Amino acid sequence: MHRDAEKDGAQARLDEIEHAVQQVAEGLPTVPVIPVRMTEAWLLADQQLIRQVAGRPGSTDDLEIPELHRLESIPDPKDVLQRALAIASGTSGRHRKKFDRRFSSHRRLLVERLDRTGPVSQLPRWQALESDLEGVLSSM
Repeated sequence: MHRDAEKDGAQARLDEIEHAVQQVAEGLPTVPVIPVRMTEAWLLADQQLIRQVAGRPGSTDDLEIPELHRLESIPDPKDVLQRALAIASGTSGRHRKKFDRRFSSHRRLLVERLDRTGPVSQLPRWQALESDLEGVLSSM
């Protein structure tokens, strides 16, 4: 089950998930997916992938993404991701507006192509997700 932690924190979301599972499907193996803020924080981990999805893999523009260890504490990672994609695209004016309207599609591609053993694997909430998955799978 996926639930962004946002301002309430991971434990509050974990409690929500556990309560929901007890109400609807008690005993069903469940893996909580709880990014610290939003899933977009995880997508910011791989700048090369952002450049590829934006259509300019060779770009060297500064994408204005904080250092890896700070990603899970960004107040609005969705906004940072939108801006990084726009910078990586190198577009402006009409082309930029057209590019910005495809954010959902770009985000989907980032999720699909995310290398789970790449930079994202260094983030604490990602590590917790992997640990939870391994725990559930080993108990089946």
